[in-house]
Amino acid sequence: MKKSISALLALSLTAASMTVLIPASAADAALLHSGFESGVDGWTARGSATIAQSTSSASSGSGCLSVTNRSENWAGAGISLDTTTFKPGETYSFSAMVSQSASPMAEHFKLSLQYSTGSAGGNEGGMFPGMGGGGGQQVYDCIAESDAASGMWTKLSNTSYKIPADAQNLLLYVETEGSKVDFLLDEVMIMTEGSSSVDTPPPPTGLLDGDLNTDKKIDKKDVEAMVTFLTTGSGDFSKNVADLNRDGNVDGIDLSLLKGLVLRPETIVTTEATVVTQEQPPVVTTTTEPEQQSGEHMNGKDYMAKVAATMTQNVPANVKTGDRGKTEHFTYMSKKAGHNKGANVWLPPGYDSSKKYNVLYMNHGVMGNEDSMLSGFSVREMASNMISSGEAEPFIIIFPQMYTDPTTEQPGFGFNMDVMDHYDDFVFDLTDSLMPYVEEHWSVYTGREHTAVAGFSMGGRESLYLGLMHPELFGYVCASSPAPGIVPASDSFIPNHLGSYNLDRTARLKPADLKFPDGKLPYLLMIAGGTSDNVVGTFPKEYHQIFDQNGVPNIWTEVPGGGHDGGVGTPLFYNFFRNMFKA
Repeated sequence: MKKSISALLALSLTAASMTVLIPASAADAALLHSGFESGVDGWTARGSATIAQSTSSASSGSGCLSVTNRSENWAGAGISLDTTTFKPGETYSFSAMVSQSASPMAEHFKLSLQYSTGSAGGNEGGMFPGMGGGGGQQVYDCIAESDAASGMWTKLSNTSYKIPADAQNLLLYVETEGSKVDFLLDEVMIMTEGSSSVDTPPPPTGLLDGDLNTDKKIDKKDVEAMVTFLTTGSGDFSKNVADLNRDGNVDGIDLSLLKGLVLRPETIVTTEATVVTQEQPPVVTTTTEPEQQSGEHMNGKDYMAKVAATMTQNVPANVKTGDRGKTEHFTYMSKKAGHNKGANVWLPPGYDSSKKYNVLYMNHGVMGNEDSMLSGFSVREMASNMISSGEAEPFIIIFPQMYTDPTTEQPGFGFNMDVMDHYDDFVFDLTDSLMPYVEEHWSVYTGREHTAVAGFSMGGRESLYLGLMHPELFGYVCASSPAPGIVPASDSFIPNHLGSYNLDRTARLKPADLKFPDGKLPYLLMIAGGTSDNVVGTFPKEYHQIFDQNGVPNIWTEVPGGGHDGGVGTPLFYNFFRNMFKA
């Protein structure tokens, strides 16, 4: 048991370390408390990992658990949970502290539960969404997750996690998403529902929320300090001054709150500090009803700079579960294909046909269909929760079938330029047939300010292509792990991509063509890729580099160890959703 502490003291954080103090009441009330003061507390190595009790840099007390020699991202440390204490069907509060200093970049950690059931399972399918399969009784569920910057103790917490009613053979474990970095683990607690196991104290005496450089002013310098910390992991300030929403993490949400303090000083009540507002940009606001809009929007360059400073890989676990919207399948006549095609529409919670909604077109991977993006990326779940909470502007989602070929509804399993050109033909199907159908059947806004396109793999490629071909229609463009081929390229599937055609089909696109007309730069142009993607390799980064070379502002996210899957796509779409339709 950790040393009892009667009161929380002021904490200090530097780039090297942070100490978290555990209230005695929390430790005493825990159903499980692993503090690793004198050993490994019943934890065992998972996969290739090696675990050992360590007395260096503990988050509390003198001991913690070191986890090293990890050759898989799921390898780590785990502990079995007794179902007589942790009863299936009941809800508990889980938390753990993690730290890593082996990587200069923030690494994404998960507190997860492995359990078995008697029902068959499946997965989204490695290479192509919608084509994967497989079953089995092992289930791996994320309880809590967060990014951990180098040298910082970071809390993984979920105060209301229900153990599935049919769960057996429970194993609680800590892993990373994609990375194999060594890490430290400390202060693992399971308590009754709603309990908070690690409290975040107020700022140290004499300091003010948001005053990172302790100069008694909240201004642009404090914003710059937090941006530097979020992008590089370096910074010398008290974490409790920076953790404005008191969730135990310093992330993009805190940055947004800090900017709000700078731009809206009237929200600060203090007699010690001065808020400096000069040199700050004006607050730009938009509403959803056109009669209330001024018609003015931030330009893409400025808006992307604003959004880039708030990007995060941390998607709260509760945002990725629970879809309260409504999904309906429909068919429409495709003029370009010459036959009916299928699609799905997702309507947000509380959809009201007397109001108008923004529209997102969400595109699938190669060999997929209109059902492929309904699962595997938490698209509907994130949209449902973010719209309901007000974090995202209301929108509907259209899940199309992209392949547009008069001779067949789906290509055979093979890749050639003819197949690629039929995927690109979706640009005609979308604008000539699908968009008019959507505008006729659902209450939606039109215009680039209200229309977004996003996708994964081939869907990411087509999203970029659609944005380039119709910048007057799409103001928000997002591509996760986009496939090659918009410009000439060579990969293991097609050794000689010729490039996508221009709209009038007179020429193939070259790198110099990847740019936008004056005044038609998207408000958001976002691309992400993983460093361990063995399907599309480095092509996502190459698109980003081409845009850079052409002077086109864009937001690029590279996920260390990320593959060709939701580990890259889910965080990207999360950031996209919360910034769409707000320029």
